[in-house]
Amino acid sequence: MIRKIYIFAVMVTIFCCVSIYALGQKSAESITLDEVLNVLSLQSPAAQIEKLNFQTEILKFENYKKSFLPALSFNFNPINFNRSLRLLQQPSDGSYSYVEDYSNNSTAGVSIHQKVGATGGEFNFSSNINYLNEFSRKRNSFSTTPFSIGYSQQLWGGGKQYRLEKEIEFAKNKIVIQQYCSKLSQIQQQVLELYMEALLGKMEQELALKTFQNNDTLLRLARIKLNNGHITEYDVKQIELQTLKAQYTYENARQNYIEVQAKLAVFLGIKEIEVEVPAFDIPLTIETSTAMFYVEQNNPFTKQLEIQKFESERSLFMAKLNNRFNGRISLNYGVNQYAETLAEAYRNANAHQSVNIGFQIPIFQWGINKNNIQIAENSFEVSKIEQERKVREFEIEVKEKINSYNYSVILWSNAEKTFKLSQDQYKLVIQKFSLGRVSVYELITAQNEQNNAMQRYYSAIKDTYNSYFALRSMALYDFKENVELEKLFM
Repeated sequence: MIRKIYIFAVMVTIFCCVSIYALGQKSAESITLDEVLNVLSLQSPAAQIEKLNFQTEILKFENYKKSFLPALSFNFNPINFNRSLRLLQQPSDGSYSYVEDYSNNSTAGVSIHQKVGATGGEFNFSSNINYLNEFSRKRNSFSTTPFSIGYSQQLWGGGKQYRLEKEIEFAKNKIVIQQYCSKLSQIQQQVLELYMEALLGKMEQELALKTFQNNDTLLRLARIKLNNGHITEYDVKQIELQTLKAQYTYENARQNYIEVQAKLAVFLGIKEIEVEVPAFDIPLTIETSTAMFYVEQNNPFTKQLEIQKFESERSLFMAKLNNRFNGRISLNYGVNQYAETLAEAYRNANAHQSVNIGFQIPIFQWGINKNNIQIAENSFEVSKIEQERKVREFEIEVKEKINSYNYSVILWSNAEKTFKLSQDQYKLVIQKFSLGRVSVYELITAQNEQNNAMQRYYSAIKDTYNSYFALRSMALYDFKENVELEKLFM
């Protein structure tokens, strides 16, 4: 009878241990890595911020271009009232006296400004009218400037300064879209990191739960075996110790999964999310020549170096310009008139014209300007050397990411097979232990092998996706869909 009970208990144990692997990872709803990265991450608060920043940069460039269009402005000052005593000196004898100023002065005018990029100068056109009401003398008067045309610029350097600034602004605009795509890609990498943390938490939790359930069942079986004299009390204590350890591991894993799950949900701006192990659906290999082609074509790194070159050249030019003979010229022509009535103020206008030429001649400044030029030249040379170094380092980094990805793909396949085999082996060891064919030590060894295989499997998944998305971000190209990120993000 006891033997029949023992055999029945063994069969129940085998059934429970095997069926545990069919339970388990059933969650109400789960979301794939592809959905998280290509949908939710692009709708996250971080992505919305980058979108607004991108729109700001586009508007800045629009403002730069529109600054070379005619700018029309209107000014109107209807009330400028004053009532006070003023001290005046008589021109005839130089004596002083106080007079009452009791008046209101109203002005209105329109002006147009137009930059001239080729010379670095500016045209301006204006028309103004002034109305003076003297309350103390009960007299009104008008002064008008029907039109006034002027032009001003510095004598030398304005044209080249404009061309350098234009090259910088247009180069910045060219990489705005590239930088926007690059920042969205970096957000996807941040989401990927959080997703992988959540994935590890889920895998550890599920494996810990299975291990705890198996050990709990094996502990009941071990006690039956102890009563029948098939194993020692030491073996039972060892299994009991492993059961407690598994329970502790499961509780920690469950709490950790809740925390990393919440971090991912907060970053995405959603309430709940359940992760799942991603299927391998990315390229088996990425050719170095293909990746390098898209990196050179799309990555904003090269354009940023070009901008740095222009800015260093501009700084050097401005340092030299400030240390040489220069000047500024201003020309103005217009008409004006004064009368007691508005109609008369526009009749028989008088011409007014002005020419102003000023010179700046550095003579002696204790070598400060000379040192400034040397500083600018040194900065320009340093910039050139650093750019060459950065280009070489960047090329090496890209090639390392390519090699890392292709190597990780191989490890993924190997680690996945190893993990599945370790699970199968653990099932067989449980069955053999139930039948008394293996020791507790072999049972624990198989359990540890399963845990280690899971960790290697997770590391292979994480390394592969990290390498792929880092390379994708560098090239701004989706090697899976064979399309540039600009077409996916814009």
